[in-house]
Amino acid sequence: MSHLSILFLLLVALSFTPALSELCNPLDKQALLQIKRELGNPTNLSSWNPKTDCCNNNWVGVSCDTVTPTYRVDNLDLSEIYLTKPYPIPPSIGNLPYLKFLFITNSPNIVGTIPTTITKLTKLRELYIRYTSVSGQIPHFLSQMKTLQFLEFSNCKLSGNLPTWLPSLPDLYGVAFDNNRISGAIPDSFGFVSKRFASPGRFRRRWGSWT
Repeated sequence: MSHLSILFLLLVALSFTPALSELCNPLDKQALLQIKRELGNPTNLSSWNPKTDCCNNNWVGVSCDTVTPTYRVDNLDLSEIYLTKPYPIPPSIGNLPYLKFLFITNSPNIVGTIPTTITKLTKLRELYIRYTSVSGQIPHFLSQMKTLQFLEFSNCKLSGNLPTWLPSLPDLYGVAFDNNRISGAIPDSFGFVSKRFASPGRFRRRWGSWT
């Protein structure tokens, strides 16, 4: 084999090295880039570069599971996103199936209702949506998310009654619905709190202001 042929093969091998060494799952990267597009490509997500690895702490607000060899995105923090105009919660968030923690906070230009695609996050433990302009009722489809442990919708524009299905979430130990437009009395079914936990202080129960 000639020296030129060997050199060519080396160059080809080197060109594939970044892709082979990348930890970020390609489906997760695709979902994240779509989320970025659905938010109008905000400037503070400029680190979400398709040419870089989303699992090496270079992507703002993105963390991956480094305990197991899967390296799937398990934490997404969309806080203080600089949006040039109102945008809804990106439906593509539902395409991150290994997500355990989701923060959508301090972004008043996040509007609309909670998307149904969020129910695809079957491993989600904690969901925080606060200081946004998200509106509508707290949707019943969230009752499908049996892995939820903490649920916060505070300082938004949610309305309607307190969800009666909350006690059906087997692992739920905390909720916070401060400063919304939620009305009505706390249902009797919420006596499940004292029965489920030996330490009542573990349950953070803040329903917010009633009308």
